Amino acid sequence: MADESPHQNGAEPKAASNGHHHVGGYRVLREVETDSLGSVYEAEHPRLQRRVSVRTIGANVARDVSFSRRFLLELRSYVALEHEAIPRLYELAYEGESPYLVTEMVPGKTLDAVFEAGERYEPLGIIALLRPIASALDYAHSRTAVHRDVKPANILLADDGRTLLTGFGLGTVASFNTGPGTGGPVAPDYVAPERLVGREVDGRADVYSLAAVIFEAVTGRRPFSSKSWIETLSRRLYEPPPTVHDVVPELPASFAAVLQQAMDRDPNHRPATAGELLDRLESALGSPGSYPDIVHWLQPVMHRGSIGLSAVLVLVVGVAEVAWLLEGSGLTLVMHFAQRVFGVH
Repeated sequence: MADESPHQNGAEPKAASNGHHHVGGYRVLREVETDSLGSVYEAEHPRLQRRVSVRTIGANVARDVSFSRRFLLELRSYVALEHEAIPRLYELAYEGESPYLVTEMVPGKTLDAVFEAGERYEPLGIIALLRPIASALDYAHSRTAVHRDVKPANILLADDGRTLLTGFGLGTVASFNTGPGTGGPVAPDYVAPERLVGREVDGRADVYSLAAVIFEAVTGRRPFSSKSWIETLSRRLYEPPPTVHDVVPELPASFAAVLQQAMDRDPNHRPATAGELLDRLESALGSPGSYPDIVHWLQPVMHRGSIGLSAVLVLVVGVAEVAWLLEGSGLTLVMHFAQRVFGVH
């Protein structure tokens, strides 16, 4: 259940006579998260018994006239989107001065939760995982809708196996809430440079962000992260895009070049679509259109040391089996082998 004290962002569920808290006609079951824009709740329609996600926008944000106008324009584009990788928008309404969005509730976890471990993931698996996201972006761009905030926290790995892109319509909101200490949904790690300086953007800004997500997935680190928000912002605006080769030299040079080009500061140098970006990355890996069964979507890269140890263990087990079959002395042989290889006594 959401906390009964008012949120600092101005978003607060209303208490009904039966003691339950509501946003609009939706009964709040629990608070999922709160940020500088508002809150996200898991809620239920009281008559339809349908679980939904309710995203509120705080009144202090919504009072900005320029924000309100652009936000509504953005949401009109979102309402028209129907794609299997985009959660459905059921309703856009107001609770007093504060707008709220009601969307499809999809159980799962976000990609940023996966990235917390700092693992490097197999490039082919990441490309396969992000295919639905690229398809959703290209679909939206063809209908003049730009996401503006593609990042791991907005990529949902659903429990039913789907990969979905959340956060549509909130990129414009976040434009009014960026800066040090906001705690809002937009951070400079994934946002295209042209957005950070207030320029109008098109779909190529989303291509940049998708490339930044892939960079983190295959290297285990964000492209420009620094000690402070300002330092990260400065690097994004004035330094050339990084290359994955500096972190993972064994990746093909052509793969590194495509990813670096997709993060170029000039949008004209980037691939025109998200699908084109993934196609070119896949071709650079030498496996266009094929995903080997051995590559799971989120299979971490096996480091050389692990590979060597695994090979030795397989060899030990194999030798033991042969010895047991031939002369029944497998255990003795394994012990002698371990002494010679590992120094075990």
